[in-house]
Amino acid sequence: MEEYKNYPILGLAVRADEMLWHSLGLVFAPERPIKTIKCLECPDIVYTSGQEAEEYALILCKAWIDRQRTL
Repeated sequence: MEEYKNYPILGLAVRADEMLWHSLGLVFAPERPIKTIKCLECPDIVYTSGQEAEEYALILCKAWIDRQRTL
């Protein structure tokens, strides 16, 4: 888990099939880091490594946080 603009975030790789992975990003509440406030999935994009999927999940989390701050 890492922190981005005071939000704890987590990037996970979810197995799509034997050789492919999807991204799953979780954003947690800054004041209650055990409470998930946003779950971001991207089942349309697949990766050949779990690490790539995790990295993309973190990008999704950061983009979501940035959008919330501009609303």
